[in-house]
Amino acid sequence: MEQPVRFAVMADLHMDIMHDGAQRVNAFLEAARAADVDFILSLGDFLYPVRTFQSLCPPEDLPVNLRLAMERPREPQLDVLRQFNRFEKPVYHVLGNHEMDFCTKRTVMDAYGISRSHYAWHVNGWHFIALDSSFYRDENGVLRDYDRGVYFGTKDLPYLSGDQLDWLERELASGDEPVVICSHQPLCGGKRGIKNAGTFREILRKANSRHGNVRLCLNGHLHIDDLRCVEDVLYYTVNSISNLWMGQPYSALHYSRGLHEQYPNLAFVAPYQVPLFAIITLTRGGISVTGRTGRFVPPTPQQLGWTGPSSPSIDSWNLRWSDVPSLPRNASEGRSLSALCSLRRSFTL
Repeated sequence: MEQPVRFAVMADLHMDIMHDGAQRVNAFLEAARAADVDFILSLGDFLYPVRTFQSLCPPEDLPVNLRLAMERPREPQLDVLRQFNRFEKPVYHVLGNHEMDFCTKRTVMDAYGISRSHYAWHVNGWHFIALDSSFYRDENGVLRDYDRGVYFGTKDLPYLSGDQLDWLERELASGDEPVVICSHQPLCGGKRGIKNAGTFREILRKANSRHGNVRLCLNGHLHIDDLRCVEDVLYYTVNSISNLWMGQPYSALHYSRGLHEQYPNLAFVAPYQVPLFAIITLTRGGISVTGRTGRFVPPTPQQLGWTGPSSPSIDSWNLRWSDVPSLPRNASEGRSLSALCSLRRSFTL
């Protein structure tokens, strides 16, 4: 008899920005426990694992969030990470980009308890793959690790490394189990997705021509709720558990002045009133996502003049795998969550 896989996933906590990060993690762990998940997953940008006083970012490229973090260095809140890592079921981490604002990848991996930045695991007949999409191309065309904020000095990013793509091709050829691929930055390309998405999709094409088993790619990074279908693969962006990052032009007071003085980067985000995360259930028949409905802590992005995508919620939805080929798609981008909403089919797990 088939066993479904159920897991809890969160993204972009940004513990160093948020004053209530510990409470958000507690809510996530309580929900994962109540759902009796098989494992929990963080899609990156959990926290700074070191004090924020040293960065290799050129001063002229230093963004406001790094500058304020350096002006007011805080002790890393590793107790919250330890609580996450002590969850009673298996725990998996994907590297984000901001973890490396003030330290090396090795330091982050040690904090997260992972030996490699890309790796795989298997649960109930499903094959899960974690990728590291935090590489940039230097002035000589060489791919480099994000390292102590130096990546802010270039626009030629992000990438999957060549050795990682070779490993992925071998990993996908190693069996015929259905596959879920996890990363921080979007793997389908786009303005903030990986620059070598074409090479990545060619590897998926080859794998799916053999077994048709790559079903889903998960990412964070964008702080929005988004679903795209590209070449019969679902690309699902999991919203931040904490906030929408808007930046300095949209600075606002969301909490007390005293709290904003303690956490100055709060001014540049639109916080979510409730922590957002998803419980995802996978079967051979389809996928079910249980999200959370929330609101922005006022003022809202729209009240501040924000015109970009935003959502203080994660939608709940179901979809049969057999319906994926009938979904609308665009050769380069796919279609967004709103465009797919009317085409989702309910099914019984």
